[in-house]
Amino acid sequence: MTDEVILDCQALVCPQPVIRTKDALANMAVGARLLVIVDNEAALSNVCRFVESRGHAVRAEDQGGGVHHLAIRKDVKASAAETSAVVCEPSGPQPLVIYIASEVMGRGDDDLGRVLMGMYFETLSHFARDISHIIFVNSGVKLAVAGSPALEELQSLEKMGVKVLSCGTCLNHFGVKEELKVGVLSNMFTILEVLAKAGKTLSP
Repeated sequence: MTDEVILDCQALVCPQPVIRTKDALANMAVGARLLVIVDNEAALSNVCRFVESRGHAVRAEDQGGGVHHLAIRKDVKASAAETSAVVCEPSGPQPLVIYIASEVMGRGDDDLGRVLMGMYFETLSHFARDISHIIFVNSGVKLAVAGSPALEELQSLEKMGVKVLSCGTCLNHFGVKEELKVGVLSNMFTILEVLAKAGKTLSP
């Protein structure tokens, strides 16, 4: 029977659960099993999404009290793909990432900034096929929650294939995590990974 590595990520803040899971998998043999213990929904979502994005199998078990056990098996195909990714040169058009760190556009008059931001998103749909991700951090996350004037445009962009990521720490800070209406709650590791792979980054 294959030994199982246990990784306790309780009480760790974003993005530590993802980083520690990544490091643990990197040092494990194909077929090995990893049990990650998390104690909040953000860590549960972020770790599961990271593991699945790498092609590994993951099963989440609710232990009660907000604690989840994530049973992960390192997959041979995923390991081969990760190795290939290191040596392959990118080809073709590189992705465009929209990075938004505020709910208003520009500095000066915030009322004008909100109007401009609305116009920005209305125009953005014309470039949807070139955009891979839209990332929200700081007060920018307010644009992805209930009541946002940009919500309809964002949902339309998501339907066109654009991935929308909102910083989980930022959503918690503003008390709007439960109001997220488009895209997914994300973490700093994933955000930096997307930015690092971007062919071009634009900010309003």
